[in-house]
Amino acid sequence: MTFGKHFASASRAALAAALTLGLVAVTPAEAQRGRDKKEEAPAQRKLKLSKPVQKIAGDAQKLQAAGDHAGALAKLAEADALPKEDDDAEVLGKLRLQSGVAMKDNRVIEAALTELTDLGTLPQPDQIQYLAFVANLALQREDYAKAAAFFDKHNALQPNNPAILVNAAETFNRLGDTGKAMTTLKAAIDAKNATGEKAEESWYKRRVSMAVDSGDKSIQTDAFIDWVKAYPSPTSWRDAVLLTRDSFPGMDDQTLLDFSRFQAASKSMAGERDFVEYADTALGRGYPGEAKAAIDAGIAANELDPAKPLIKELKNVADSKAQADKAGLGQLEKEVGTNARLALATGDAFYGFAQYAKAAELYRKAQGATNVDAATVNLRLGAALAMAGDKTAAAEALKAVDGGARAALAKYWLAFIGA
Repeated sequence: MTFGKHFASASRAALAAALTLGLVAVTPAEAQRGRDKKEEAPAQRKLKLSKPVQKIAGDAQKLQAAGDHAGALAKLAEADALPKEDDDAEVLGKLRLQSGVAMKDNRVIEAALTELTDLGTLPQPDQIQYLAFVANLALQREDYAKAAAFFDKHNALQPNNPAILVNAAETFNRLGDTGKAMTTLKAAIDAKNATGEKAEESWYKRRVSMAVDSGDKSIQTDAFIDWVKAYPSPTSWRDAVLLTRDSFPGMDDQTLLDFSRFQAASKSMAGERDFVEYADTALGRGYPGEAKAAIDAGIAANELDPAKPLIKELKNVADSKAQADKAGLGQLEKEVGTNARLALATGDAFYGFAQYAKAAELYRKAQGATNVDAATVNLRLGAALAMAGDKTAAAEALKAVDGGARAALAKYWLAFIGA
């Protein structure tokens, strides 16, 4: 499964909108900013310039007014070797920025913004905005180290800007810091949701993609769960569950059966393979009733062709054994006694015939026994209780599942029942 990239580019138009010619004052007067005339502009600090820089800045502004921005930049370069005093660097940087925006030259824009943000003299709103522009410009030209540094500076001042956090996450991922990338993308999702607008599904998918690429099972399941909880659908459930299942190679039939049961419960089975695999696994474990249910469901969903030899054979085998198997359930239950292994197997048989409450009773008899796998018992007990409608008890059992693929699957069940 491949998920697309999601990061925005720095917009010169947005930057131009943020700038006004009144930003720069070359005399010791208040720097004026473009604002709605109906708003009262707050008092601005006075800029104090050295005489040499004041002369160069004035000449550069005349060139800008005439539309000669290349000439203005050349004039401003004359100040590079001069000693700087007070606000010289800020004024020179702002003038370079204005020419860079007018010329649509990202190289000049980024250099000017970098210089300005390094000064530490800008009002915080401007500092925040400019740090974001530098980070995005660096990201566009694939200087991930610089982009990451500026995203960090931005996020320290404004930690809840969803769009910036998304770009920052992409940057950290490009640098190989998957943990930080996923944490940052989660912060973007949370920040967006906190605004009352639902975070885009592509953000959840990108986080899943990062988790899959990392190969780290400890972070994958949580990313999958967040996705299906936010955007539950047969497709998202199926993709997430199969990605999780495939991350545990060498899975035995018992665990495959548990995954198929969840897919059936969440209605996330699709295609011949899903239904055939479920039916074949159930038959192999000796549960023809469950195999019959899987085949019948596949045929009803038009996912299985009953005339196809493979399907026809599976159905005939399951149908021929299911009736006798169901008739013998009562006697089998009587034989359970204190035999935990038999209780587990008998519970599975009842589960296969959708007798979930009875299955739960039998699974409870197997709980705590040393000769059965605790994770298997608790997972199947939780599943049976969930299917029987007892979500509270189901959650208790599911939260006790520990270790391996079943622990991951228990999280899906918990998400499915809303626990």
